[in-house]
Amino acid sequence: MAPRTPVAGDGSASRAAGRAVRFRPGWANPPKLTGRRMMVAAMALFLVVVLASPFQTYLSRRASVAASERQQQQLNAQLAELQRQSAQWQDPAFVARQARIRLQYIRPGDTLYTVLDAQGNPLEPPAQAPAEKVARADHRPSWDAVLWASVHDTDTAK
Repeated sequence: MAPRTPVAGDGSASRAAGRAVRFRPGWANPPKLTGRRMMVAAMALFLVVVLASPFQTYLSRRASVAASERQQQQLNAQLAELQRQSAQWQDPAFVARQARIRLQYIRPGDTLYTVLDAQGNPLEPPAQAPAEKVARADHRPSWDAVLWASVHDTDTAK
């Protein structure tokens, strides 16, 4: 499209010339505050005020959903561990081993030996090395072992 050339008498030449004379670069002539600009600014401010609360609610719900998802993952991991333990307890060999460890049971036909010293007193088992104690950290002694240990500790303390 070709630029329009001013025609004599239509006033466009004087307007073009007036614009060229009045134009100054930069903000030497600041934009005028018109009613339309004020209305646009007021509407923008209104939208910010109106939408702030729903946006805050959206962000808080999003954080809540993320926290719930993390908790769900932790619960799923815990469920998997409990299912693994339940599957272990279905194994008869595991149950028998736990009965021997926790309840100090022996199988029928097994012989329990007690080693005596020169005076006929039962020998205490050798002290466990720290590595063995760490390996058996999950083992809880039976109630009677705890009872006798507390009686023994009380008796030796006097």
